[in-house]
Amino acid sequence: MRWPITIVVLSLVLAISLGLYRLKSEVQRLERRLSVATAQLEENRHNSRILAAEWSFLSQPSRVQTLAGRYLALAPLTPEQIGGLASLPLNANAIRDAGKPGNDGARDEAVRNNGREQSVAPPLPGWKPVKPRPTGRIILASSGRQP
Repeated sequence: MRWPITIVVLSLVLAISLGLYRLKSEVQRLERRLSVATAQLEENRHNSRILAAEWSFLSQPSRVQTLAGRYLALAPLTPEQIGGLASLPLNANAIRDAGKPGNDGARDEAVRNNGREQSVAPPLPGWKPVKPRPTGRIILASSGRQP
């Protein structure tokens, strides 16, 4: 009667020992991954500080202005280059269609006739067109009666 209990207890001890060994090896593997991730995080923080210092140096307005004067042929803005809201096209569809093949002069015509075709103001940010309301009577489709 003692042998079966002894065998069961020994097998339980063996199973628990194997489980603890596997758990210990898994914990060690996770600790190694954590140390690698921590080292990489520190390296990234260091590189980030270096890049921030470089960006601070490279984006100094006086340095950028000197480089722009040296390498770019920039001129001051003239009043003729500033356009008004009235110079913008009102009908975007006509201009889009004018760019299709076979409409060589249609774009210029659409831009010239743009202000004459519509009498509404050009759209502004947040502007929504008002939907026209039907003026006639509504006929119910299900019965054909008028309200």
